[in-house]
Amino acid sequence: MKILSLMVAVAVSMFGGVGQALAADKVTDATEAQVVNCTFVQDVNGRAIWGERLKEQGVTRAKEDARFQAAKAGATCIVWGKISSTDVTTAAGKAYRCSK
Repeated sequence: MKILSLMVAVAVSMFGGVGQALAADKVTDATEAQVVNCTFVQDVNGRAIWGERLKEQGVTRAKEDARFQAAKAGATCIVWGKISSTDVTTAAGKAYRCSK
């Protein structure tokens, strides 16, 4: 019984976020003009510990983190704000829900 419980826990930890990750892939980039008729959901702030040395990868990971937050909140698009990269790369944006 303990082995079955362990197997279930491992499967959930490995695949439990797959649906959420797929939803994050559907959150698209937008401009302020494109979200005029959309509903603001929340501010999102993605983070990645890649920093200056790997700036491009850091920005990509930070945006992925922010997209995940937006998807979890039910948003469909993000208007990106400030991107900064020091020791920790951050990507700030505003998440919106738009009917297409």
